[in-house]
Amino acid sequence: MKKLAVLTLVGALLAGCGSEAASQGVAADGGAATTTAASAQVAMTAPDVMPTAIEERLIYHPGGEAFAAKAGAVDVIAPTEGGPWPTVVVFHGDPRGAGRQWHRSDAQLIAEQGRVVFLPGWGHLEPVAVTEMGRQAAWDLSVAELKCAVAFAKARTAEFGGDPEHITLYGLSAGGNAVLMAGLVEAEPLETCAVAGPAVSVQALVPIDADWVLGGSWDSTLSESPEAFYSMTPWRALDGSQDIPIHVLVTEIVGPYTRNVEPDAAASWLSYRHPDIDLVADLTARGFLDDREFGLQESGEYAHQILTEGGYDGSLVLMPGSAHASWGEAGTAVVVETVLNAEG
Repeated sequence: MKKLAVLTLVGALLAGCGSEAASQGVAADGGAATTTAASAQVAMTAPDVMPTAIEERLIYHPGGEAFAAKAGAVDVIAPTEGGPWPTVVVFHGDPRGAGRQWHRSDAQLIAEQGRVVFLPGWGHLEPVAVTEMGRQAAWDLSVAELKCAVAFAKARTAEFGGDPEHITLYGLSAGGNAVLMAGLVEAEPLETCAVAGPAVSVQALVPIDADWVLGGSWDSTLSESPEAFYSMTPWRALDGSQDIPIHVLVTEIVGPYTRNVEPDAAASWLSYRHPDIDLVADLTARGFLDDREFGLQESGEYAHQILTEGGYDGSLVLMPGSAHASWGEAGTAVVVETVLNAEG
């Protein structure tokens, strides 16, 4: 696996965490770069942990036939005093099996540091509906649902002591991709959204292990309908018009999400992943296919490179000692501090 060519370690020390984790990276000039959390930056000087309260199952859209009449619900964790606090919206991974409880523990830590956190369920479209409307229309509907969740958070956050003008989105895996789509794609919220009005802008994005190149049913789905799958990627939204920091987080421990590239890369799933560029040639030129493997770390670094070249501000952040489904103390601390400081 290709080592990360860019490494930005932000705040691996959360107040009270006491981690001394060190991370290894590769400097831009190819030399070794070692960053030790204790020496590279100062521990976060956050206020004392704040008392919080949880409001569960607020309805942000009533569902409908495509959602099998299943309403979209959101939980809110917020400080019980002070404010107005910046707002955070969290999109969980894998809508087929995950739910808004996935990020409850890290959302709690973030709320305790002075944030109003919304945890919406999303992406529960019925398979039959997806088949009937087609993949592109189904994904457009999912994006409208994501936009509805963000609009709902903006409209309701003041009730919980939140600031509607400072909204950060973060999420893991499919939720990381949802963050990018919700933050970058121009789309209106669901017509049935509990909040009327247009989609709202956000101030920062934090995708974690987002499947920038990977994702989905890689081979059969892409070969059958590459244009439809392209509609499900943030690439199509990169017009450079948004002045928004994007902090791409990747976990350090390689998991089961690495794909072997066929000897003839041009005959593999990569050849039809992007309809507008020769993705195989681009990844080869950047050195990502040197070992004939491609995984989430490479996907995250590639995303960071494309975003940087497109004029977006942000960082590439390694979560030390963390796997895709298990972050650990040091990785969680990096997530929390990145979200707290995402707006810059």
